Amino acid sequence: MADSTKSTVVIASVLKPVDDSRMYEKIGLTLANSGKYDVHVIGIEGQPTETPGITSHPLRPFGRLSPRRLLAHIRILLIALRLRPRIFVITTHELLCAALLVKLIRGSKLIYDVQENYYWNILYTRAFPLLAKPFVALYVRLKENLSAPFIEHFLLAERGYEEELKFPRTRYTVIENKVRAEPHQRKTPAADRGKETINLLFSGTIAESTGVFTAIDLAVKLHVIDDRIRLTIIGFCSQSRVLEKIRLLIRPRPFIQLIARDAPIPHREIFNQIREADFGMVTYQINPSTMNSVPTKLYEYLGLHLPVLLVSHKPWVDFCHRSRAAVVFNPDHYNAADILREMLTGSFYTSDPVEVYWESEEPRLLECFEQVRR
Repeated sequence: MADSTKSTVVIASVLKPVDDSRMYEKIGLTLANSGKYDVHVIGIEGQPTETPGITSHPLRPFGRLSPRRLLAHIRILLIALRLRPRIFVITTHELLCAALLVKLIRGSKLIYDVQENYYWNILYTRAFPLLAKPFVALYVRLKENLSAPFIEHFLLAERGYEEELKFPRTRYTVIENKVRAEPHQRKTPAADRGKETINLLFSGTIAESTGVFTAIDLAVKLHVIDDRIRLTIIGFCSQSRVLEKIRLLIRPRPFIQLIARDAPIPHREIFNQIREADFGMVTYQINPSTMNSVPTKLYEYLGLHLPVLLVSHKPWVDFCHRSRAAVVFNPDHYNAADILREMLTGSFYTSDPVEVYWESEEPRLLECFEQVRR
């Protein structure tokens, strides 16, 4: 039974799992631990969680283009109406219509957690057919603009969205997607240069836009020079053509391991891979959809003290430079031997990374929810 002294908060996503790192581990746990909120998380089935103050409402998984995706919207709406939340948090533009209905029928306050600039993402990735991109992008942006006056507050997952997005106006709080990592989880960067293997890691969303093929190309060239090189690719891939291309590329290369599923990988598995790795790979294609963002996995690699093989993008290079966390390369023109030499001889994490841990975001998040629930 819900505590009548607490406010009910529902956090919902169509595609993210109920144990998602941002919905559950960061926002959900922060709210529940404050003692002021009963938190309900709606999302795709994930790893079982038992946390006081948080209740999960898992949905059965479905394909990216499945008709069941639309049914999930209805299911989320019905759950939210039943729970009568004081605050309803949506994490995707897909749930804007459902959120407005919950506001109209139950009087809930609305928070839109803007995790992506969908307009740019649609235009600069291959998720949609070329001719359809501008129409889909305009539809999504129009929906956000029309819904904005009815939303009490916006959370922006990237500081760059302050300039990119106009619809939040002044009703927003930047809550960056920093890593929740305890001190005991942080690695001591490998000092053993005589290891039998040198383990590279590409984690997170597997897509052409996130640079998976750049990562494979670099790993192959490094392996030619030093056969100790290994690469693990782990994450969620929504496009079957990308997955098939990867499988064809790595079939004759047993030093590359692919761990891909048709659902998001549990975050604890990602963390386990980070702890086993020697270098993380951040190889995004730089375009308007990525240039003003900080990849979540960059926070994770820095937060757990994993040295990074990093594409040359000045904001990210500057971010890593403070703690000497990265080997930087130009993905269009690089010398693998130089990169390997720096990997084997460089000194990493000469100072502790700053501005990477979730604890710095918690006070602003709690203040935001306190203002909205009044």
